[in-house]
Amino acid sequence: MTIAERIILFASGQTQPFHRCDLMKYLLQNGVSQGSAHVVFSRLLKQDRISKVGDDLYSLPYNKCDFIYIPSSEEISLAKRLKEHYPFTDICVWKPSVLVRFMRHIPTLGITFVDVERPAMESVFFHLQGTARGRLVLLNPSRQECERYITKDDIIIVRPLIVEVPLLTVDDYKVPTLEKILVDATGDRELNFGQGAELFTIYASAFETYNVNLKRLLRYGSRRNRKDAILNILESEGLV
Repeated sequence: MTIAERIILFASGQTQPFHRCDLMKYLLQNGVSQGSAHVVFSRLLKQDRISKVGDDLYSLPYNKCDFIYIPSSEEISLAKRLKEHYPFTDICVWKPSVLVRFMRHIPTLGITFVDVERPAMESVFFHLQGTARGRLVLLNPSRQECERYITKDDIIIVRPLIVEVPLLTVDDYKVPTLEKILVDATGDRELNFGQGAELFTIYASAFETYNVNLKRLLRYGSRRNRKDAILNILESEGLV
């Protein structure tokens, strides 16, 4: 990944304008020298690929951009440990708090999803139980278990990774696409905080801010038996 790509990746993951110092800290953590970072950043400013919007505040130009999920250092650490133990298993570690940027009402969330291929689910679950350092770990919880435990912070939920799920690879780790996140929000029992009218807000906000691959969204929605529900949201919000 080039330095320019890293800068655009960082900027696209921000919900509001960012400070240059925060960007530089991110680049340094990823092995980019300060001198190179400043040179490339200045070049992107001149090319209008990054816009200055305030006193030491920057953002992407106000156009729809591609959504790229940026995992936290905690998520990368967890994904790295799991990859070392299960090198031949597809695993996607992500936090549903990513939905907060699209929501009107802000829930308190401390959930981490570990979406993993079904044959390895139990093995990953027991591994995490022994290494999660006091965090509650749930295995594909029922709706009742979600209602009982989702209110707690620092929960790890091991869930099945659906076949042909749309994922991206960032720094060798699997992360969810926006289409996966939206389809999961449309009915996953672990995400009941975003149901009802809030779900319509999530879709409208996501489509307003980011490019959404409609074909990918509906294809994955069909695999989850949610295509009709998604089309209803899209039509109600005037998104199709």
